[in-house]
Amino acid sequence: MSGFADLYAHPPDHNDPIPASNRPAAIYGATLPFHILTWAAVAFRLYTRYRVVREPGWDDYLIIGGAIFNLMSLITFYICVHFGLGKHIFNIQPNHFITMFKLLYVQTASYYTCAGLVKLSLLCQYLRLFKKGALRYICIGLLVLTSLWSFLWFLQGWFPCFPVSGFWNRLSQPPPKCWGTSIADMKLSKAAFVGFAASNMTLDTIIFFIPVTLYLNPGIATKQAVALITLFLLGSIVLLMSILRLWTAVRNDRGGASTMDFTWWYPLTMIMAALEIDFAIICASIPIFWPVIVASLPQIFVTQEVRVTHHERLPDGAHMEYELGRTYSVKSNGGDSQENLTKIEGHAKTDYTDQLVVDHVTGKIKSNTEVVGYQKKKKKR
Repeated sequence: MSGFADLYAHPPDHNDPIPASNRPAAIYGATLPFHILTWAAVAFRLYTRYRVVREPGWDDYLIIGGAIFNLMSLITFYICVHFGLGKHIFNIQPNHFITMFKLLYVQTASYYTCAGLVKLSLLCQYLRLFKKGALRYICIGLLVLTSLWSFLWFLQGWFPCFPVSGFWNRLSQPPPKCWGTSIADMKLSKAAFVGFAASNMTLDTIIFFIPVTLYLNPGIATKQAVALITLFLLGSIVLLMSILRLWTAVRNDRGGASTMDFTWWYPLTMIMAALEIDFAIICASIPIFWPVIVASLPQIFVTQEVRVTHHERLPDGAHMEYELGRTYSVKSNGGDSQENLTKIEGHAKTDYTDQLVVDHVTGKIKSNTEVVGYQKKKKKR
């Protein structure tokens, strides 16, 4: 409790300028758009797997769970801001303090769970890609290791103290027994926090760079190379967010009053964590639905023209005749069928009201005769 003693002995300056990361508008603006994109990516992924290829797998189920826990983490983060997160700890109303800690409990546990589920989803996705060879065995080994890591931090998130209520009520009797990041000793708690951030970043690095080995294949197509480079860039953003999250924790690990005033410096850490998870889910989903979007682009942006073809009949005679003109695109001309008639002069017009013509058409006249204009002609074979 020496940290709280230092905090009371050296209280923060209430006139300190509020960092941008502590302002509610900045928090919403930095996290909400990417969270919406995350759900869009998940929706496209599920549509592709369930409606297009009709082959959902464990990687899809895990990413659904990750997206749900990510939503829980973000909602509780926003509510924490309403109850004082982003202010100096001395400026938080006493009746809001316990409520904020309950929300932080849900937010932290949801984040730990989501981080594990996204990693497991990616590894299950790799197992669908690598059917044999060394990469498959590497993925299986990482799947076992990541499962153990995820289970450990799942326990840390949802059972930080025994009883759990000890997380937000440290004065309860008998005293709660806490461990890991929830332990009362600030140095041990901060060490556990940094340990999670470092191990999380290490696993992210290994998992996101496994597909990059395909880029080394000399026979890879240009489109596949571009897709892998894009995936590499998205994975790099995830790693950058992990590094920044670790940096925010180490930067404030100076001991004393500044460390205990976590409600002042923790919002930036939570923003980095939210962006990290968002980009991780997007990165895991894009390879699933992107080929379907690329294949659908020609149907979306290219209009098909209808062309009308015909055969012209040129009868003999000196009368006026109307007949269809040349082949053309109805779309490019824009006229209707009557406007597209071409006026031709100088040809005779066959009178279909003439009885002789009618007899010829109905087959009453022998096949060795034909009708042209108003005249009857006999043709010898």
